[in-house]
Amino acid sequence: MPQPVPSDLHVDTLLSNVLIGYQNASYIADDLFQVVPVMKQSDKIPAFNQSFWFRDDAHPRAPGNASRGGGYTVDTSASYFCNRWSRRFEIPDDLRRNADPIFGNLDGDATEFIGDKLLMRREVAFATDFFTTGVWTTDKVGATDFTKWSDYGGSNPIVDVDSWKDTVEALIGIEPMHIAIGKQVWVQVKNHPQFMARIKYTQRAQLSVELAASLLELTRLVVGRSIYTTTLEGTAEGSVTYTRIWGKHALLLYRSEGVPSLMKPTAGMTFVWAVVPNALQYVKRMRNEEREIDIIEGNSYFDQKVTAARAGLFAQNVVA
Repeated sequence: MPQPVPSDLHVDTLLSNVLIGYQNASYIADDLFQVVPVMKQSDKIPAFNQSFWFRDDAHPRAPGNASRGGGYTVDTSASYFCNRWSRRFEIPDDLRRNADPIFGNLDGDATEFIGDKLLMRREVAFATDFFTTGVWTTDKVGATDFTKWSDYGGSNPIVDVDSWKDTVEALIGIEPMHIAIGKQVWVQVKNHPQFMARIKYTQRAQLSVELAASLLELTRLVVGRSIYTTTLEGTAEGSVTYTRIWGKHALLLYRSEGVPSLMKPTAGMTFVWAVVPNALQYVKRMRNEEREIDIIEGNSYFDQKVTAARAGLFAQNVVA
């Protein structure tokens, strides 16, 4: 006797409560350079010439004599230009009318998608331009200048970082207090015997990012976890390859906090043209009636600039 099979009783449709999306969990580029809102798209970046502040040139003054004068010079050779970076997402009216309920928040999904594109642009730009050799006054290379931290028997990351901090302090007079490392470096750090030995009697005996920063006597340690692909759009998903943005490297730097000042050295600044006040990026919604589409467009005007190369130390290939 004929019986119905499962496929006769159920027609596959989109699940109404499940929608799978992909997005990096975190970005760190905006944490590394001080963010500076600016009123003009381009301008000069003034900076005191450092040597005047470290010269011991106070002199004895005899009664009745004038004091010996002196001053400092300001370098205005550097400048910034905030390029505009944009990405749009178009929602045709027919697509909106025909969308299943699970896609009922097309505007919100488009806004999140576009916003993430701008975050990734700043992330990739920073890693490409500043998380590399030849940018900072001091570079260190694993297996050449220090033992790679993945060599648990021969390396000592805590001593290495102390030494690097001392190197930067000798150049700018202030210890760097921020470090950025790639996720592959963090995997080795959080299991390194030198760290584990110092926390083995703690309540959890588990190394957190905050605890690692404390052990290194740093204000902050950030881990670059994000990935991206350069595979061309249209490539079959199974053939797309992904790369870690931050690699196996580390960047130690001094960055000032609070209001930007000529009096405070800082490794770098992210200049943001404040088209929308206090916003690193903004999204606007537009309507094209002729094409019958809504447009969700994201924009970011920024320029990431090194403002004190002495204030940074880059360590390449920290782990194997």
